[in-house]
Amino acid sequence: MLEGYAQAGVTDIVALAGASVGSMYHHFSGKADLYLALFEELHDEHDRRTRQAVRDCRDQGVTDPMLLLLAGARGYLDVCIEQRELVGMFTRGDGPPGFEVMWRRRVSDWVSRNTELFTRSGEPLGDAAAVVMTGAIMLALAEVALAPDTARARQLAEGVLEVLSRLHVRG
Repeated sequence: MLEGYAQAGVTDIVALAGASVGSMYHHFSGKADLYLALFEELHDEHDRRTRQAVRDCRDQGVTDPMLLLLAGARGYLDVCIEQRELVGMFTRGDGPPGFEVMWRRRVSDWVSRNTELFTRSGEPLGDAAAVVMTGAIMLALAEVALAPDTARARQLAEGVLEVLSRLHVRG
């Protein structure tokens, strides 16, 4: 495993991938381009699995925004568990120039989508609930990525989801 973006050389990266320097440059302009492509791929998988989890919940008749958000969070954290090493690479804060801005924009978009979920339902404190929930999930993904094994990662994710579910006030 590589220590971080700054320390990783192109030869290290291609050796781990079992590829050649030429093939990497055939597909990517450099390690920054590869890093961003991997981030986009992970982001797309998070988005797909989160949306599918919420859609499945809605198909079962669930309309409560907190329950929908928790379903989406489970889908999101499942991806984090399955791809812990990749998630860890992005959460270390050691990326190419400009990555931090991209990361922050994605988090902001995520908070906006979660806020919209609560607002549409007329949930009081929708903005605050979305920020708290999203923030807790963001911290959970970092801890899941650092977990020593899959079992511990799953235990952490389940624990966070359990705590968040306790914040749900049923009317």
